[in-house]
Amino acid sequence: MRSVFLFLLILSCSLSLVAQSDVTSRAADPLKEEQNRFLHYVHNLAIDSNIVERLTRFAGPETDSIRHAIAMNSLLAGEQKAAATRSVMYLLQELQMKMAANSLDIYSIPPALESFKSLLSALMHDRPFFEIIRPLGPDGCQLMAASFWQYDESAFFKDVALYKRVASSPDNILYFLEKNPGFRFADSLLFVVATNDPISILRYLRMDKPGLRALTERNRNNIYLQQLLSLVNEPYASELIPFTVPLAEKRTDAATIIRTREDANAYFRLLVRTLQDELKRPPDSSSAFLPLLRKGIKKKAFSFYVNRVNEQHGMADNARFAAVKNLRMEELFYVITSCEEELYTSSYIGLYKRLMEHFHTQPADSLFRAVSYDNFHRFIHMAASYNMLADFLGCMSYESASAIMHRFISGIESDSGSGLEKAMDVADSFAGLDSLHGVTEMISRELSDNLERCHGTGSYLGIRLYSILSQVFELVREKNSDHKLWTRLGNQELLQQKALKDSAGIITQLVLFYGDDDGLASYKNFLALFSDSLKWQVSSNDHWLSIRSLCGGPFSIYANLPLDNYYELDLRAQDSLMTFLLQHSLQPSVLIHRGHSYHLHHTLKRLQPSVRLAILGSCGGYNSILSVANINPDAQIIVSKKTGSKFINDPIIELINQSLQDEMDIAWPSIWSELRTRFSRDELLQGLFNEYIPPSGNISLFVLKLFNYYRRTV
Repeated sequence: MRSVFLFLLILSCSLSLVAQSDVTSRAADPLKEEQNRFLHYVHNLAIDSNIVERLTRFAGPETDSIRHAIAMNSLLAGEQKAAATRSVMYLLQELQMKMAANSLDIYSIPPALESFKSLLSALMHDRPFFEIIRPLGPDGCQLMAASFWQYDESAFFKDVALYKRVASSPDNILYFLEKNPGFRFADSLLFVVATNDPISILRYLRMDKPGLRALTERNRNNIYLQQLLSLVNEPYASELIPFTVPLAEKRTDAATIIRTREDANAYFRLLVRTLQDELKRPPDSSSAFLPLLRKGIKKKAFSFYVNRVNEQHGMADNARFAAVKNLRMEELFYVITSCEEELYTSSYIGLYKRLMEHFHTQPADSLFRAVSYDNFHRFIHMAASYNMLADFLGCMSYESASAIMHRFISGIESDSGSGLEKAMDVADSFAGLDSLHGVTEMISRELSDNLERCHGTGSYLGIRLYSILSQVFELVREKNSDHKLWTRLGNQELLQQKALKDSAGIITQLVLFYGDDDGLASYKNFLALFSDSLKWQVSSNDHWLSIRSLCGGPFSIYANLPLDNYYELDLRAQDSLMTFLLQHSLQPSVLIHRGHSYHLHHTLKRLQPSVRLAILGSCGGYNSILSVANINPDAQIIVSKKTGSKFINDPIIELINQSLQDEMDIAWPSIWSELRTRFSRDELLQGLFNEYIPPSGNISLFVLKLFNYYRRTV
């Protein structure tokens, strides 16, 4: 009897194992088919070969290994094994769908694959998983939710993905909370708004929104949030919000801050000193409110100082920069680094010179120690953009300069959201450092060391960025007209005439003027270029003029009249001209900006994808090359790093137009050589011309183009 019972028990177990094996097998077969489909898809992708290799490894041996581990796991029931196996299949399907739709950053994929494996293990063994999913971005979280949709935890993953997506757009959070007051992470979203736009919370509370009121009531124990909410009826709320943390912690009081506000310099000094104090504290829950302090500094740096300096750009320096006369070194630093987008080129140069006056008796790198290396990357980037980096590094020892460049170049891949931008900033620093002994060799070592480090850690984004930077740096050092990069970027030292012609074989040039004194002078100089009636036919109306070449192929120039800028009549003239071009299907392939840097945003609004050459001859036009690249990545760009001048712009335009009239390709080395010879007789003009960058010198733009130029080899 006992032997019969034992036989039945063994048979029962065997049948159970067969049943479990059957369930797993049925799930495994579709997975194998999905692996094959995915591998076929990936092998035909024109993306970074490192990512292709990583995806291939995951969809091949790693998936096989995962499937084997699931099948051999004796703690899982058959359906649990099948669900785990299917999750791998769903991951591959979701990855392929998102890559096909180009809706996934390919450099976010490798960490997502590692997170998937950890998350799968945690779910199978009923272990905590929040720390696994927490570092992922919205796309990564959505990927996990889609992969594990059959698990009970899927709802949590979906909410995390939704939270991260909503949190990335703080302006829409309160509207979302109003519609979804019971959302799982409503409290966390409220804090995102509080640390980014607290005024909107106060505005909603004044409107007595019941959902938001309940949320704030629920967070009574957070002293920082309650401090913000206490300002709902405070007339000086905007002045007090930057000081939320010290006010909440009773380290100061509202009366003291408001009293200090009576003196602009004293209030700005208090803002800067408070930030410095906060940066010295160990990170804690109060650190989330630092953006409020930074925004306060930016707002006052602009209204107290930068706006005044910008508006007085035509005055003598003593009067123009009087507002910053009594500022300390740290305060000048924050004026510069907080208003990168708002500073005119001449304003930056003037503020930089006043900052450097503090370093007659101490090395310039002491600046960063004084501000705890805050805004370090931004300061170095701005110095490079305005061609002042060599000057700055020259005010310290070689060892200090090396340490600064090491900090600037290293670790750019750590944040995938800003890695490309930082790589472009690093590329900006390559030019203009030849005069500093040993710095070029030091940069070469830094790039090589960082590339090796990223290979060692498996940072695919870092490998790509430092590989690109190494190639671009080689281009800068060699100055080789036959450089191998041109095979991918197109020869940036040559602009073929055929590239400028539209489908009808016509070349159209658009020139935009502005009606201030400088614009009127530039317009007068510009017209003088077309005085030869045997070469040019000029006609005009009340808003714009057209200039037709009488030599060579069809080539026309259109320019608006520099009408009164105060009443924006110049902009209306541009509108009239743009309407004419549109009505006659004329697509400008050459765009020329003739105005100050503060007019440039109007010109960029007129930018069209047809533009293949953009001449941004205003002060600091270099800082706008990305705006052009975003409209037409293939466009070639001429810019000035510092001061733009009609005495440089007009000769450049003249030589370009001469080439177009003669139906010749534009060879930038030849044009730049001729201009260099022409300006060599005048030291002032030579200095101005040296700040102009030809298309082959737009180094940071090459980084962007190479990054977007997906190849199977990096």
